[in-house]
Amino acid sequence: MLKKVSKKQAKKNAELYNIKKEIPKVCYFCHGFGNQLMHILSKGTFPQYYTRKWNLIIGCNFHHNMFDYNVEFRKKYNSLYKQVVENVNSEDIGRVNNYFGKI
Repeated sequence: MLKKVSKKQAKKNAELYNIKKEIPKVCYFCHGFGNQLMHILSKGTFPQYYTRKWNLIIGCNFHHNMFDYNVEFRKKYNSLYKQVVENVNSEDIGRVNNYFGKI
C-alpha cells in the first residue's frame, strides 16, 4: 500500500524530482556513479532549506551515509561548508558551524 502524502509534501517532492533530473548522476565525493539526492544541511535540522538547489548534491549510497552520520567526514568538505554559509540566514550560522564541526 502506498503511503499517502499531503499536497504540500507532494509539491516538495515534485520540486526535488525536477532538481534531481538536472544534476549529473555522479557522486560529489568519489566521482563514481551516484543516484541519491543528498541534502547538504539535513532536512530534519534545517527544514527551511529542504528544496533549495544550493542545498542539494548527488551522492552514492556509501558517501551519502558517511556525510549524514559522520561529522569528521563533513569537516573535510570546506567547499560545501562555504556554499552553505553563503546561502543560509545569518541566524542559522551557529547551527551550521556545529553541523560541520566548525565549533
